[in-house]
Amino acid sequence: MHGLVRGSVAGIGAALFCVLCGRPVTSAADDPAAGPDLSGTWVLNLELSDDPDRQIEKSIRAAGGRPDSGGRRGRERYRGGPADQEIYDHLIYDGTVRIVQNGAEVHIAYGSGFERRFFTDGRSRTVSASGSGSGDGLDFSFGAWSGPTLHVEAKPRDGGWTRESYTLEPGGNRLRAEMEMKPLLFPAVVQVRLIYDRGPVRR
Repeated sequence: MHGLVRGSVAGIGAALFCVLCGRPVTSAADDPAAGPDLSGTWVLNLELSDDPDRQIEKSIRAAGGRPDSGGRRGRERYRGGPADQEIYDHLIYDGTVRIVQNGAEVHIAYGSGFERRFFTDGRSRTVSASGSGSGDGLDFSFGAWSGPTLHVEAKPRDGGWTRESYTLEPGGNRLRAEMEMKPLLFPAVVQVRLIYDRGPVRR
């Protein structure tokens, strides 16, 4: 995530959440596939989704800062930055997301080629949040079901955090994603709601 806040340092989070912060999450250890199947290709609905750039600017102002996109205009003007922060951009900017559920394992591939894998059965093994799959403990993602909603948390390599929730809307053709993220040096939490429409089946 690219961008400067006048009078402060730019970047993105702060804390590592080792549990899903007070949410009533039920472990899927007994039934790791609990919850609806979110598998499929999902296409971002720009009309129904928040504008990520405006949400970033809103959070900067709420923290007392002044947004500065470095002269960039238009959509995705805050996209870009250090490699250890790339997960934030993929979460809020990529136009397509492909999800594959295989028991307790969830695989998410973004339109730009970035991929993540994590588990929903409470296992202690760490899985890279950066897409590397190294499991080196420097970053990780994990998930858990709470009723029909899949909650995901990640600790990216920059030391910040993300909290995500994915809910299949009635009819099964629309996916709602609620994002909260705090890159390490960013002044405030960014909240973005994204709505995806089910895309064509890949053969």
